[in-house]
Amino acid sequence: MASAAQNWSGLVTLCLGQEREKRQTSSQRTSLTKCNVAAALGAPPKAPVRYMPSYRLEPKNPLNTERLELTMRTIMNKNYNEDYLFHPRQSYHLAAQVSEEIKNSIKLLNFDRYRYVVLVTVGELLMQGLCSMVNFLWDADKDGFVTYTIETPKFVAVCTIFYLYYD
Repeated sequence: MASAAQNWSGLVTLCLGQEREKRQTSSQRTSLTKCNVAAALGAPPKAPVRYMPSYRLEPKNPLNTERLELTMRTIMNKNYNEDYLFHPRQSYHLAAQVSEEIKNSIKLLNFDRYRYVVLVTVGELLMQGLCSMVNFLWDADKDGFVTYTIETPKFVAVCTIFYLYYD
C-alpha cells in the first residue's frame, strides 16, 4: 500500500512538473515585448524620455477673446448669410461642419494651454422662443465663453465658444 502511494505521488509530481515546464516555455514565447525584441536583436534598450516640470502657471501665448470673436464672426457670417435657407437635415450637417471649422481655426491661433468647446445651434423662426442653458465647473479667472448670434426673419443661428484653461 505504501509503495502504491509513493508511485501515485511520484506520478502527480511528474505530471505537475511537466505542466509547469509547458507554461513557462509558452509564456516565454508570448512575452516578446519591444524591450525583449530589441535585446534579442542586440540593440541597446532606449531609456524613456523624462521631462522636468515647468512650474509655469501662466500660458506663453494667452487667449485673446477679440481674435476668438473675430474668427467666430467671419465663419458664421460666411455660412449663415442671406442666401441660407433652413432645412432640418441639411442644417444639422452644416452646423456640425461650421462648429468643426471654427474649432480648427481657433486651434491654429495657438493659444497656449486652452481647450475649446464650440456649440452651434440653428433653428427656424416660427413664432417660438429659444432657451438654452449650460452648466460648467470652471475657474472664473481663466475660463469663459464667447457667443455670437445671427437672427433673421427666417432663422436664428447661435454660436458659443467655451474656453477652458488646462494646465
